[in-house]
Amino acid sequence: MYSFKAIKKDSLSQRIEKDIKNAIASRIYKPLEKLPSERDLMGQFNVSRTTIREALMSLQSSGLIFVKRGMNAGAYVAEINPDPITENFQNLIKFGKINFVHLTEARLYIEPEAARIAAICRSEKDLATLNELLAKAEASNQTSVKEARLINVRFHVEVAKVTQNPIIIFISESVTQVFSAGLIERTKLSKADVLKNIDAHRYILDSIIRKDEKEAYERAKSHILGVYHTYRRIIPNVPRSDIRGLENRLGDFKKDGKGKSRVTFRG
Repeated sequence: MYSFKAIKKDSLSQRIEKDIKNAIASRIYKPLEKLPSERDLMGQFNVSRTTIREALMSLQSSGLIFVKRGMNAGAYVAEINPDPITENFQNLIKFGKINFVHLTEARLYIEPEAARIAAICRSEKDLATLNELLAKAEASNQTSVKEARLINVRFHVEVAKVTQNPIIIFISESVTQVFSAGLIERTKLSKADVLKNIDAHRYILDSIIRKDEKEAYERAKSHILGVYHTYRRIIPNVPRSDIRGLENRLGDFKKDGKGKSRVTFRG
């Protein structure tokens, strides 16, 4: 069994945190694997229980471990996920640092390009996943509009996954979660409205299926702008600033001299 080296100084929770973090990064402890008990860690590091708990609490806040209570209690290595990023976004919203307009702009920078890349490199498995998700949203819309909305917003995250870029995936998932969580809790849509949003996603998916990267980009951008203007009318206290001119800042989709598609940006 792997043992951490004892350290001589007290109050070294940051050092302990770093050592455990390195053990996780080195895959000495793998995702969902249980770490040694607090008592074992106290003996290995030669420190107090308080110091161990400080280190574990910091690791938990970072999203690297999670703690189980009751049966099989203890600290476990977490699957890497965007939850810490999402939590930071949520805190920024609570303290008024970002708002609905900022989130929309972020989506416009990320999601149309993700749709474009998806149109280039999607697999049949990717298409099946996207189709199944939209079909599930349509079915749920018959019994629970809220559930249908929660499923439907996952479309953008699944498109981001096609890029196979973990940074794009994590950011997309965090922004989408924060954006959709607030909207779904604060607003109500009819079944017809939800179906309209699902159809908009099918419109984007159609471009991805046909590998039309330009169309996928433009349809994704148009959809996000449409969602923005829809919710702008029904959400109270939305900042008066808007996103006019953002399309110019995003740039136009053009062809280069070799006939290849590219996005050009204007500063």
